[in-house]
Amino acid sequence: MIISNSGADQVEEFSISLDGGGEHTFLSVPGGPHTEFKIPFSRAEVEEALGDCSPNRVSTDPLESFGSTLFNSLFSGDRGRRLWERLAEVERNNRGLRLRILSNLERTQHLPWELLFDPSRGDFMSLSGRLALVRTRPDGFNTMPLETLPCLRILAVEADPTGVMRTREDLRMLQQFANLYESRVKLTVIEKGTLAAVESQLRLHKYDVFHFAGSGEVLPYISKRGGIRQVLRLIGDPSSDSLLDRQHLGEMLHNAGVRLAVLNACHTDWIARSLAKYIPSAIGLRESVQDNSCLTLCDSLYRSILAGSSLDLAVTATRQAMDHAHPGTGDWCKLIFYLQKPNGLFLSTSTGATETATRSAIPRENKEIAKLMRLLDVYQSNLAAIERRVGGSSVSVESLREQSNDLQLKVKTIKQQLVEAANRENIP
Repeated sequence: MIISNSGADQVEEFSISLDGGGEHTFLSVPGGPHTEFKIPFSRAEVEEALGDCSPNRVSTDPLESFGSTLFNSLFSGDRGRRLWERLAEVERNNRGLRLRILSNLERTQHLPWELLFDPSRGDFMSLSGRLALVRTRPDGFNTMPLETLPCLRILAVEADPTGVMRTREDLRMLQQFANLYESRVKLTVIEKGTLAAVESQLRLHKYDVFHFAGSGEVLPYISKRGGIRQVLRLIGDPSSDSLLDRQHLGEMLHNAGVRLAVLNACHTDWIARSLAKYIPSAIGLRESVQDNSCLTLCDSLYRSILAGSSLDLAVTATRQAMDHAHPGTGDWCKLIFYLQKPNGLFLSTSTGATETATRSAIPRENKEIAKLMRLLDVYQSNLAAIERRVGGSSVSVESLREQSNDLQLKVKTIKQQLVEAANRENIP
């Protein structure tokens, strides 16, 4: 589901907080009591499940099992009732729901919140068309919303010390977007990025987005509380000056005015976590991710943002695109997104702005058309979710077929209404 900004947030909030006391972890929702939370998986167990990559859909069964266990541990009793009430409310109002996991505990960082699996609906929550899942550090959360941007100033850094990654393709995609949206994207590129080149650009210029295409590296250090140290690998002497420390990067991004860091590289989830202390939002990838999945991330994320989607819903659309393009790999759930603001509004819409290559240019200011497009996105996303359930769901095939037929009819109706609305506006 892609919801137009239209100058207002179209996503409501449901937050879950995890904090610690000694060796204990506590869980709460607004207005609810603190209850002790038992961490259900070790880091080794999660890594083993995420490392099981296969194009066979049967391979997602361990992920569903992990997600179901995590879901039941979070949403039992009163918390579950509160969630269902909010989901029903946003569905009635044709809005989205942001599920925010608020935690700064290193011992819970490894938990795969992105895998939350709703057994009653037979689907992963972060792949549904209605819900956006984000992580937030309480120590960096700022309740003051940012104004949307009229134009994205992007600094793209490519670094492939091994020469075997497809990092240049990220740059080509971004250049295509910059060419297509000349008034909306200002792109600066650093090829074969060195530490000195990155430091110079961030010191001398202001940017809104920092995009890194390359690889992260895990250093042999784990804190007493389970924290992992990751760095970005740049071009240079492998022993020292090619490593970009996450704190140093965070300070530079903050000083350069960066609002979003996209670390399109393996082993960067802990870097994204650190950057959340310094900038409003950050994306990283946990464990190893296939090159094709990184390319899908780049294409889908910026396509969604430039179409007018908020950051949280753009990330949801990106996870859906990764799952659709690379089924069975589980790479979609390795996308870790931190949002340190009350909403994900990012790029403002503008009259006459070129829409994505997959749909016609329709003015978002037309309320009737904007509403129809939101409905169409919801129905198509839900239809895709039903298709994912076939073959591995406890829901009966007959029930899925009925839901599919109903959604197909709704999609057909909405498309016809869009054509009629466009004709009334004299849109070719």
